[in-house]
Amino acid sequence: PGMKITMMPTRQKYKIDGVWKEELPLKSARPGENILVKVANASMEDVQKGFVLCTDPPCRSVDKLICQVMIMDLPDQAKIFTAGFQANFHAHCAEEEATVTKIFETTNRKGVVNKGARFANVGMTVVCMIELSRTVPCETFDDYPFLGRFTLRTEGKTCAIGVIKKLPPKKD
Repeated sequence: PGMKITMMPTRQKYKIDGVWKEELPLKSARPGENILVKVANASMEDVQKGFVLCTDPPCRSVDKLICQVMIMDLPDQAKIFTAGFQANFHAHCAEEEATVTKIFETTNRKGVVNKGARFANVGMTVVCMIELSRTVPCETFDDYPFLGRFTLRTEGKTCAIGVIKKLPPKKD
């Protein structure tokens, strides 16, 4: 309570009025804990599913990212993973529509790397660029593991699990 935070991706500044876990007041909370937070001067419309509370400096909020994904399963109408593949991006509790825009390399089950590949199949690891329909607060997996993991889902199936490797350069 009393801490100043930034709500990402809106970049609005707020003050924490109270923190609770299972109806018990807390002095602090750790990343990943399920808590109830009272934010001063914020309406219900100011806070949405997938928003992240940050201290300074706030986490990044991006609509493009370079990631490494392991392909688990593919939908019946698209049996290969290629540029143009569309799915729902799920990271922490954010959910956005995503499109694979470029595949940089694939690695098969035997560890053979194919740079400049155009498609991938189930069981392969892929380094690719994904474009999101709206900005999502996230970070690279190496910097913040909680904000750097995601899944790609479509038709009720988890198609791929992945980690964020690189974010676009910051704009000043």
